Amino acid sequence: MTVNEGGQPVIRISEERLWLFGWILLGVAVFFTMVGALVSPSDAEGKPVLLLPEVKAVEDYQNSAQVWISDMAILDGEVARILASDKQGDLFSQSRAAQQALQHAVDLAQQVDRTKVPPVAMGVHEKMIAASLSYLEAARSALQWVSTPEKNNQDTAAQKLSAARKLRSGLEVNQWLKSR
Repeated sequence: MTVNEGGQPVIRISEERLWLFGWILLGVAVFFTMVGALVSPSDAEGKPVLLLPEVKAVEDYQNSAQVWISDMAILDGEVARILASDKQGDLFSQSRAAQQALQHAVDLAQQVDRTKVPPVAMGVHEKMIAASLSYLEAARSALQWVSTPEKNNQDTAAQKLSAARKLRSGLEVNQWLKSR
C-alpha cells in the first residue's frame, strides 16, 4: 500500500492477481450453476420449479385434491354397491356397509373442509367441498334406504349419487388440477 500526493492511501493490485481473481470467480459461478441445475426440482417438461412457499402450497393442494377425487371414486363404488344390492344378504351386513360408506363420506368431507387453501385455489375448493358434501348426502340417503327399504328412498339415493358423480366428473377434467 502506498500513499498518493494528497496523502490518501492507494491499494495496488497486480494485473495477474486481478486475472486470477476473475478466473476463480468465473469458476465458482460455473460450479454453482451446475450444482443448481442438477439438484433443482423440475416439472414434467423439464422446466425448473421455483420452491416459493406459494408454489409449494399450490402443489400440495393439487396433490391433496387428486387424492380426494380418488377417494370420491371409491366412495361412489361403495354407495353404488349398497343401492344395487336390492336387499341381497342380511340386514346387518347391508347396514354395516352403509354405515362404513357414511363414515368414509364424513371423513372425506372433513379432510376437504379442514385443508388450508391457497388463494388461487378458492374456486376449485368450493367445487371440491360441494362434491364431498354431495357424496355425504348420497351415503346418508343410502343408509336411509337400507333402514327404510322403500322405492322412493332408493330413487332419492340414486339421484343424489348421480348428482355427486357429475360434480366429481367436473373435478376430474379440471385443467388446473391436472397442471401439476
